[in-house]
Amino acid sequence: WTKIQQMIEHGEATLAANLSVRAEPGVRAVAESIEELRYATEFTPPQLPESVPKDVKPGEALKNWPHVGIVPTAFETRKVGATLELEATPSTDGKWVAVSVVPQHVRLLRFTKTDAGVLASGAHLSVEQPYFSTLKSTLNMHIRADQRILLGMHKLPNDETSVELFLFRVRTQLTGNTK
Repeated sequence: WTKIQQMIEHGEATLAANLSVRAEPGVRAVAESIEELRYATEFTPPQLPESVPKDVKPGEALKNWPHVGIVPTAFETRKVGATLELEATPSTDGKWVAVSVVPQHVRLLRFTKTDAGVLASGAHLSVEQPYFSTLKSTLNMHIRADQRILLGMHKLPNDETSVELFLFRVRTQLTGNTK
């Protein structure tokens, strides 16, 4: 842990997210550091001319048609960023914790052009669609209170030299008459 903190301080590592959540025992809690990305998922097809002048060949009329567009008609939203979903139940003495945890990091890698057809002129129609990467670990376990553990290690997309670590620590706070 100390080595990782030193690497961050010296610019040898990057802290992607530092999420913290507080919850009652046995209650699901979520912490997010996200942006919502809205993108089109359905489109209307291009509109063709309803009539072609009699002195023009149909193929030539389509080649010279002034406007051909693809209009979005439906959208979806994707959360991009880091999310921590957690449910924890400490033992009666507070030394151990039963944990169900899901850390996740979603990235927008790029927009890619998707072929949507070819016009009579030979020009290609395309729409840009998002390309995402999801790094996620899902675990159910018992750990000692205040113990740091490695939940997951994932290779970063498009970067064979880097990995993303999911590090985790749970703390307990006993209340009431419990010692």
